[in-house]
Amino acid sequence: MEPRILIRKDPVRWGILSTANIGVRAVAPAIQASSNGKLIAVGSRDKNHATEAYSFAPNVRIYDSYAAIIEDPEIEAVYIPLPNSLHAEWTIRALQAGKHVLCEKPMAVTREEGEEMVQVAHESEVLLMEAFMYRFHPQIVWALEQITRGVIGPVHLVRSSFSFDIRTRSENIRLQPELAGGSLMDVGCYPINLFRAIYERSPRSVAARVHVAGPVSVDLATNAVLDYGDGCFGILDSSFGLPSRQGAEIIGEAGMITLPVPFTPGSYDMTAFITKDGQMQEQSFSGVDQYQLEVEHFAQCIRAHQDPQLSLSETLENLATIEAIYEAAGLDWPII
Repeated sequence: MEPRILIRKDPVRWGILSTANIGVRAVAPAIQASSNGKLIAVGSRDKNHATEAYSFAPNVRIYDSYAAIIEDPEIEAVYIPLPNSLHAEWTIRALQAGKHVLCEKPMAVTREEGEEMVQVAHESEVLLMEAFMYRFHPQIVWALEQITRGVIGPVHLVRSSFSFDIRTRSENIRLQPELAGGSLMDVGCYPINLFRAIYERSPRSVAARVHVAGPVSVDLATNAVLDYGDGCFGILDSSFGLPSRQGAEIIGEAGMITLPVPFTPGSYDMTAFITKDGQMQEQSFSGVDQYQLEVEHFAQCIRAHQDPQLSLSETLENLATIEAIYEAAGLDWPII
């Protein structure tokens, strides 16, 4: 008989690297509100700024370096919302210190970086997950369930868009090539992740175009067609020069699912639509905090010694797809 694994019930103790907006405004409050997690400390290069930014959490320790978080023996899990170019370095350092890591998307700049991160996670016997929080929202769970059940028949086309306008914000890290910025890396990776979740495989081939202009050398816009074989396609567009917009259409042989706000719905109530035989039906979802659902899932996996729902093989395939899109568009990647 195999020995029984006792599952601890105490909250997972978290640390966060940096004062990135997504950490301050979304993930830190999600950890605090979670049923199985506790925010212990934040590491920042500017301790005064961090103290101000996290004034809503007066009991959280503020360190003046990222390394201090990794060296803190009380911290079990680390959330990393650093610029893309720093994901691999600090994730590997945290993994080697025995910390579980939830790393912001995309998890790495290249598949090669991602493979090294995955290898270190396995060697260190700790969990690593890419932070695609939208996958935990009930509307996405529902949509994938409809596809699995065959409600709209075999899917042959998925169209998805994600954009917002930051052209006048030259200091934004998303526009910095040395930080691995670009619209595909920042928002185009969401449609790629959605395509992979639906088709459950990587594209066979890719056709793409990117727009690079002005003093930046990152893509300000990317348009791509991904061929998944057997007449199945994914069409994406991402942009830093169009109004804030997002959406997804999932089209099968027997119907279509429309998600007006698939990726960042906030805590608002959402409505999805399913169209069959010329009739459209609504599916409503009460507002939730998808970041809270994400951190609760990761903490549950830590305590239960289970692999996260978002697999590392999926993450590596998606990193390869990003590289394939840039290669098809003729943009050297990584730029630096």
